[in-house]
Formats: sequence, structure tokens, C-alpha cells
Amino acid sequence: MKNILILTDFSKKSWNSILYALSLFKEGNCNFYMLHAQNIHESEFENINSKFINNKISTHLKTQFEILIDKIEKTQLKGKHVFIPIESNNNILEATRFYVKEKKIDLIVIGTNGLCPNEKKQANSISEDVITKVKCSVLVVPMEARFKGLKEIAFPTDFTNFYEAKLLQNLTSLSNYSEALLRFLFLSKKEVILNKEQQWNKETLHDYFKDQPHSFHVEVNQNFEVSIEKFINKVKIDLVVMVAKNLNLFEQILFRPKVTTINYYSKLPFLILH
Repeated sequence: MKNILILTDFSKKSWNSILYALSLFKEGNCNFYMLHAQNIHESEFENINSKFINNKISTHLKTQFEILIDKIEKTQLKGKHVFIPIESNNNILEATRFYVKEKKIDLIVIGTNGLCPNEKKQANSISEDVITKVKCSVLVVPMEARFKGLKEIAFPTDFTNFYEAKLLQNLTSLSNYSEALLRFLFLSKKEVILNKEQQWNKETLHDYFKDQPHSFHVEVNQNFEVSIEKFINKVKIDLVVMVAKNLNLFEQILFRPKVTTINYYSKLPFLILH
């Protein structure tokens, strides 16, 4: 049974992330821990009277959780899952760290507004902090994302990292569940020939997924976000999977884009593997 932690502020974006997670794991049995904590950063947290804020929020929190669980039960997606509400007096980052360890969490789910890139830095800094500072895989679900099955999964890579068996096993499990086609996408800023290490890593991926439907592709552009956008539109990608240790790659694609006209932020979920 999977243990999944959903970060919730009872907003529309949070509800959408819950619907997506329930759809993704519809056929399984999961413990869904729904965590509400303070939506402020560590640097800000020390300068605010947190006791006052927590007391003010807690007067309505029990009712909000009851409404949320009742709303879930009225959907056709409840399945055989178990739903456990959690309130924390800590800020969202510290609370997430604690419960990932305490509840042996397999996956964190975060809803985002899916704002355009030049607006993302402030709005989605919680997502960035959780992805980069919590050792757990994270599913980021934009506000406009709708689950329509997983037929195509993109895995951007530059073949410079050897992906450990545990990460590959997580990806295999997801692929088996949905029977999706894995598209390994080599991103480069110029035409290059793979060196020996890159070629070896590519061959390792091919060998590991020999019994799974998969293919290899190349996109060349100075801006990786342009490459990923082009590939998403061409192949009709349903989900992008990335590895957290490849910081340079996923930070440019997710958090440090140089191009402000891309659209994948608003509709496409990202799964970041730790």
C-alpha cells in the first residue's frame, strides 16, 4: 500500500491535485495523508507570531477537513483508499519533512496555480522548496491539469547521471500501472556526439526497460524549456518525469526558464523522482 502525502490549503488548486492523485491511483490501495500547515518560508517564519496564526486557523480547520473528506467520498474516485487529515503548527517545509519520515511517505502531491514563468517564482516557491529540500518524490499538478490516462511519459535527460535501481523501479512501476510509452528525451544546446559515459548510461536505460515500451529522442535548442515544449506538443505528452539530482536540467525547465511564452506550466504535471 502506497503512502501519499497531499499538501492542502483547501483551495481549488489543492482540490484539483487531489482529483488527479485519486485518478492516477484509482486502481490501487493508498493511504492519503492530507497535510495542512503554514504556507510561509523558514526565513519569514521566525518573524511572524505563529502561535496567533495557528490558533486563528485551527478554529475552522476541523470543519474544513470534514467538508473535504465528504467531498472526496461523493466522487467516484474514492476507491479503497484511506484518508487521514493532518494539521501541523510548523511551516509547510518542516511539516512535510517530518511526516515524510514519520509516515514513510512514498510520494508528495502539490497543486500549483500554473502561472506563466515570469510569475512563478513567488507563487510556486513552496513547490521548489519541497522538491529541492525534502528527500521524497514529488508530483506537481498545475491548476489546469486533468487526468485523461497516461499514454505518453517524457523523461528529459542529458545522460550524464547514472540512475539508481530504486529510481528506475519507481518509473517502471508507474509505466506498468498505466501501460504508458516512456520517451527518453536527450536535451542539448548544440549538436553533439555522446561521450562514453553518456552512451553507457543510455544503454543502461535501454537494457533496464527492455521489457517496457520505450524510445529515445533528441531535441537541440539553447533553451531547454523550448525543447521540452516542442516535444510535448509533438508527441502529446501526458506526464513529465525528471530526476531531482539533475538540478541544472530541471531547475531551468521548472523554475528558471529564459522564455516566457511556453505553455506546459499550466496544464502538464511533473513527477520529480528522488
